Amino acid sequence: MSKTAEEEKGSLMLEWVGLGDDDYIAARQLLLAPTNNSIVQAIGLSNTAIEKYIKALCIALDLEIPKGGQKGHNISDLYKKIKEKDIGLEINEEYLELLYKAYGLRYRDKLQIGFNITLCKIKLLVELDHTVYEIKKGMSFEKGGEKVKTRFDTLLEEKAPALLDKNCYFGDCDRSALFKGKSPCYELRVDKGRKIIESSMMRSRIEDNGKFDIEALKPDCKGTYKLAKV
Repeated sequence: MSKTAEEEKGSLMLEWVGLGDDDYIAARQLLLAPTNNSIVQAIGLSNTAIEKYIKALCIALDLEIPKGGQKGHNISDLYKKIKEKDIGLEINEEYLELLYKAYGLRYRDKLQIGFNITLCKIKLLVELDHTVYEIKKGMSFEKGGEKVKTRFDTLLEEKAPALLDKNCYFGDCDRSALFKGKSPCYELRVDKGRKIIESSMMRSRIEDNGKFDIEALKPDCKGTYKLAKV
């Protein structure tokens, strides 16, 4: 028996959500790592996870998903389309813009002079969890009147550390406690002559302010660079 249009839509949504779940868990593992070695990979997976969840929402809302080029990866623009539908999502758009900006770190040779970015693992982890929670809280899938159990549901039931470790939304971690500890932070700036300046260090007193557009390694008249205020 062939599937109905709604069943086709549900199957496609479930596929996108499953792919998003895989990237989300992988991103969490990298963000939980105690060093900055994997931060670029972590933010890349964060971007693709949210991109896939948002595309599932686009399907649910009958919104066209851009194909080809960078438009299909621009989660900030994709979210703006969903926001117009007023479905009650509370997502930090500055965070989405940072993820898309960081997507360019995969090709450092193409970064333009003046490009700079500040990444703080604890802020990225907490905001990732919050964003995924906001998107997932209204999602459920059924087949034949029964709930479809996903890998994510299994991880939640089993209280898997991969999902719940330091998770303030799906788990019971204290958000304020996370920000009291130290966190790996990474900064990059492309200076004159396309010279790449980087800083990677543990930082404390991380501000839980929802700000992600933070200037990195700001140069001064003495030829030195000032660390970002995270």
